[in-house]
Amino acid sequence: MNEAPGVAPMANAERMAELLSDWQRAGMGALAWMNPVWVRSMTEMGNEMMQFSSDRIREGIRFQGEILQCCDPVAFREIQGRYLKTAFEQYSAETGKLVRMNRAALDEVTGRSSGS
Repeated sequence: MNEAPGVAPMANAERMAELLSDWQRAGMGALAWMNPVWVRSMTEMGNEMMQFSSDRIREGIRFQGEILQCCDPVAFREIQGRYLKTAFEQYSAETGKLVRMNRAALDEVTGRSSGS
């Protein structure tokens, strides 16, 4: 952290503590529950969602390539049906995974056991 010119390091630390205290009085204290476990868990869930989105975009591009090359309406319907079935299965599985990740994070933060 850059120190203000001519101000002792302790004065900077005291000023930061004062700012945090002011924020808490202003209502920012609600963020105090965000401990490192929760932040790590939310980061992992965010990464999971980004990976899933990337995979689904890749699948969508592959699907578009297939339908652009398709000349038969029956084959088109089969390709579309396969794409939709896969999408429903993947979205369902991902939703379950995110629910489990969230529950594990809450259990870790609150000290609950996973079985409750």
